[in-house]
Amino acid sequence: MLDARQLLWTQIAAGVCLLIFGGLLFNLLRLRGQMQAASKWDTAEGIIAASEVKQPSSHVSDDLNDASPVIRYRYRAGGQDLESDQIRIGGQPLTTRVLAGKMVARYPVGSHVDVYIDPNDPKKALLEPAQQDNLAAQLAFTITFGFAAAVLVAHAIAGHVLYTGNGVPLFAFALPFLAILAAVFSVVSFVRGRRLASASAGWPTAAGIITASGVIEEEIEDKSNTDKSFIRKIHRYQVDLRYAYQVGKRDFIGTAGNWGWTGIYGLRELAEAAAGRYSQGQPVIVYYDPAQPGNAVLEPDTQQGSLAPLIFAAIAAVVGGVILAFFIRIGFSN
Repeated sequence: MLDARQLLWTQIAAGVCLLIFGGLLFNLLRLRGQMQAASKWDTAEGIIAASEVKQPSSHVSDDLNDASPVIRYRYRAGGQDLESDQIRIGGQPLTTRVLAGKMVARYPVGSHVDVYIDPNDPKKALLEPAQQDNLAAQLAFTITFGFAAAVLVAHAIAGHVLYTGNGVPLFAFALPFLAILAAVFSVVSFVRGRRLASASAGWPTAAGIITASGVIEEEIEDKSNTDKSFIRKIHRYQVDLRYAYQVGKRDFIGTAGNWGWTGIYGLRELAEAAAGRYSQGQPVIVYYDPAQPGNAVLEPDTQQGSLAPLIFAAIAAVVGGVILAFFIRIGFSN
């Protein structure tokens, strides 16, 4: 049984989680509505005026979300010369150095782009109105806080910590729940990738040229280091692939070779071998989405890396299932 103080804090925590869950759910629905509306905005030609990655000088590890892409573009609307730095609905959250660099790479200074302009307010503009990366992250947070709110509300109503018949606290089931949730998201990612691969094989094509094919080295803080007097770094590597192409009068830079998850290598030699499949200046055929020409790929049919989400889903499901079965066995067995 919770005493008066514990019950009060449980009720406060439940209220806070409910408020956060409600806010996240409202924002999720609002973002979705804004994306649907923005995809129908008028378009005009714009020119990229600035494109760089901002990162604090105190940066210590490349797996930190402490970088942001800064992309400014100029366009003309309503008889005015305007400028904006908005890329997507919901803004651009902080991310890793590599992901920010890939975003910036898609918008080199001087390139001509389509700018989506709010017909009711020409000062409101976007480059990628239909990009749903923000929605996926928002959905994950919404589900997590929804689960936490449900557990805390149940505890607050009962007036005590809820246990199974054999004394396993119900909040312990959050761990297998999150593992299984990760498995579900990974399966969704796999299905989406397969659908994209199937659809993109029939997309129109454009002549492109490889502008970069190299290796990005990341320095990651070694979490297993027990000596906190210094930061020990480990290295991992990714392929830096970029290719330029035009659709109509618009310039585009693609970074996706295929629809698989991004390969991360522990050895530079492996990353260099993967990058060696393309060379700077090499002509390529680019498959682009006719509805969103900035969404493109070089190898729509390749299976390379496509099973990674399914493998991760299987691991997460097994781990979550084993933990869940263990809790059920010790919690509800006679």
